[in-house]
Amino acid sequence: MNFIADEEMLENDVNYGIADCRRRLRSQRSSLRTQDHPPKIEVGEPSLAAAAERLEEREEAVIT
Repeated sequence: MNFIADEEMLENDVNYGIADCRRRLRSQRSSLRTQDHPPKIEVGEPSLAAAAERLEEREEAVIT
C-alpha cells in the first residue's frame, strides 16, 4: 500500500512540476512579446474637440 501511495505522490509531483514549468514559459513568452511589440494604440483621454464631436454624434443619434 505504501508503494502505491508513494508512486501516486511522485506522479502528482511530476504533473505539478510540468504545470509550473508551462506557467513560467507562458509568462516569459508574454513578457517577451510585450517588450518586442509594445501596444500601438495610446490609451488616454480624448481631446476636448474629439469628445465634443462624439457627444454631438450621440445626441443626433438619440434625437432621430
